Amino acid sequence: MKTIIILGAGQFGQACANLINTANTKLLAFGDNSASLRGTCVGGIPVLSVEKAVELKPDYGLIAVVDETRSSQLRNQAQKAGFQGIFLLLGQLYRRFDIRSATLHPIAHRLISQRVPGDVAELGVYKGDLAWQMNALLPDRTLHLFDTFEGFDARDIQEESRQGFSRARDGDFGDTSLAFVRSRLPHPDKALFHKGFFPDTTKGLENCRFALVSLDADLYAPVLAGLEYFYPRLSSGGMIVLHDYNNRRFRGAAQAVEDYEKAHGPLALVPLCDLHGTAVIVGR
Repeated sequence: MKTIIILGAGQFGQACANLINTANTKLLAFGDNSASLRGTCVGGIPVLSVEKAVELKPDYGLIAVVDETRSSQLRNQAQKAGFQGIFLLLGQLYRRFDIRSATLHPIAHRLISQRVPGDVAELGVYKGDLAWQMNALLPDRTLHLFDTFEGFDARDIQEESRQGFSRARDGDFGDTSLAFVRSRLPHPDKALFHKGFFPDTTKGLENCRFALVSLDADLYAPVLAGLEYFYPRLSSGGMIVLHDYNNRRFRGAAQAVEDYEKAHGPLALVPLCDLHGTAVIVGR
């Protein structure tokens, strides 16, 4: 059996640990430079210093950060500590493989084959990475795109800070524009842009039905508002792809699901093992 260490014990490192095929690969330890994590365990796996992790002489070392500078620093640190195995770089893999995007393909196929009625929508569009894929996979459906297209709204940040869910700041995800997203769409004639504060931007759309929704608003308040708007309008067999459900950076998304379920009953929710903690909610 081959052995591996994961350098970086944060959100991405922990997600990568869940992807390891334990039938032929054994995870020995996390290696991390954070003194607060040193000596702890994550899922029963010890968190050591990078140097101590390298001393275990693993066959592979997965550098579980996507920032190129930090990735290079960890690689150099491991090499100086005597690592002689094979490096796996998450930054390279992340740019080529993505579970959430891959999941869209069978979802779209099922919606078409089962003739699930309804429009397509995304709340939290940012630069349109998922929006253009949904537009391409379901070109005959109207695509509703909800976003400020200017980053987080101050009202949502205030609520996020009040409840201590994340360190969201004014200006986060603001490096985008409606025009830029529109330019990426393969079928822009099918897209309707709803720019502004959600859920105010849903006025006049009370009678819409949805087959597929990407809910990627990150923060507690808009995620909860998104569930309250979209789920009752989700066709039977339709699906909501919820980003950040198991994400340490944006803990409000999971709390929004919990609060929605307390008020309305349990959701048919299936967590995915991707880097950001995505989940799929199926309409009943």
